Amino acid sequence: MDRRTFAAWLLAAPFVMKSGLPAAASDLPAAEAVPADPLCYASVDELKAMFQAGKASPVDLLKAQIKRVEALNPKVNCITYEHFDQAMKEARASEARYRSGEARPLEGITVALKDDCSRVGWKTTQGSLLFKDSPPATENAAIVDMLEAAGAVMPFQTTVPEFYLFVGASTRAFGTTRTPWNLEYSPGGSSAGSGAALAAGFATLATGSDMGGSIRLPASQNGVYGYRPTHGRVASGEVPMWTHGPLARRFDDLVHFQNVIVGPSEKSMSAIRPRLDYPAQYPDLSGWRIAVDWGANIATVTLAMKDAMLRGIEVLRAAGCVVDEVDCGFSKKDFNTFSHGLMATSIGVIIDIANAHREQLSPYMSEILDQVAGTPIGPHQAEEAEALVARWHQQIQQRVFGKGYRILLMPTMATSLVGADMFKSKERNVPLMEGCGLDYALTWPWNLLNRYPIVDVPLGIVEERMPAGMQAIGQTFTDLDTFQFASNWSRLQPPLFADGRFPTFS
Repeated sequence: MDRRTFAAWLLAAPFVMKSGLPAAASDLPAAEAVPADPLCYASVDELKAMFQAGKASPVDLLKAQIKRVEALNPKVNCITYEHFDQAMKEARASEARYRSGEARPLEGITVALKDDCSRVGWKTTQGSLLFKDSPPATENAAIVDMLEAAGAVMPFQTTVPEFYLFVGASTRAFGTTRTPWNLEYSPGGSSAGSGAALAAGFATLATGSDMGGSIRLPASQNGVYGYRPTHGRVASGEVPMWTHGPLARRFDDLVHFQNVIVGPSEKSMSAIRPRLDYPAQYPDLSGWRIAVDWGANIATVTLAMKDAMLRGIEVLRAAGCVVDEVDCGFSKKDFNTFSHGLMATSIGVIIDIANAHREQLSPYMSEILDQVAGTPIGPHQAEEAEALVARWHQQIQQRVFGKGYRILLMPTMATSLVGADMFKSKERNVPLMEGCGLDYALTWPWNLLNRYPIVDVPLGIVEERMPAGMQAIGQTFTDLDTFQFASNWSRLQPPLFADGRFPTFS
């Protein structure tokens, strides 16, 4: 029996969720996972090996994932526009390349594209009715150029919150997106649909982008790996707080993905030269000093979240690491300085556009506009944000990296239990910041501190069948330290999407 036949037999049986945590960590009973064609959850290396050996093809992969999308996306709702016909042509071209021995790095591998990456002939909507009928793009984003050159197949675009401003996706344009682990809860955002699509087995990889946690939050909420690169490592744009980055179910897949999209492009002046190569293998962490900041002055993590991190910390200590608690000095009171500084960039144009078309906006967008009405957004706010960056950077150097710590760990979210449907939050008079999950996000300081690379790693299933993640932050520009940490983490922890640990879509 070959690997594919064995996997098909194995996955045909109903799975029972196994969190690996004490029973008290979850308030819900175990639920059955939804069986899947093994191709849907296979890794990049597994898929390429099967394609090269002729045991499966890129067309087989795409057909299996389209079938899964058609069966299960009505529950998750993570797709804006499908491009299955175009993707099938790409898959057939990839199939021919494998036969001719001309396969490229991601040949035939499916990549879900976040609805902020322009591709020729596709619409980019920003999750808003204002742009749902916008004209198709006439030029690719730099990251799309790189994916096309690597042979990736891109079958659909993924949902985002309106104007990318929330920790979830619940819009008038496309409805509410849910995480397949527990449909009551948010998949995180703004790369909401990308994270949910990966967890659902709809694609093998997915693009994300991050200006306040938008890669790390959906990575956490969907139990996948996400990389917020040092600004400029991936050709994205000129706004320093914002960058594209990869999402993947496995760390090895993250490495493959990052190696395709890293490096300079004529379309981005800020892209770092020379190109950085990310190794597939890394040494162990023995002797590393690791710091932990619980982010207590931003949000108080739940007991279940803290317990999950503490168990991980004990595993690191057993692997030869020294782990100490620190306080970087972050505070929730600085959030306005961050947000006003962000709006002082070109992103602030969103406010002017939104105010001119309030009747088409999702209800909570009007609440945001009311909150920022009369708030000056300009050079003074940008200057205040720069001063905050300088203060925080000095504190982090003095308290963490200047003391010899190689990695700083922080929770990604204070809790994973954020309701998916923001419209209901509005109806129930739940405050905006709580209802959209921003009250629980521990990510946004690192968008001001945009030269610190971060890999978000899964903690496993933490509470109410929901996964959670942890940020692994490296010293400025030490991207490979974060990858070395994540590589070891992936070997030390039981993985999700294996051994019965699959979403239940319930």
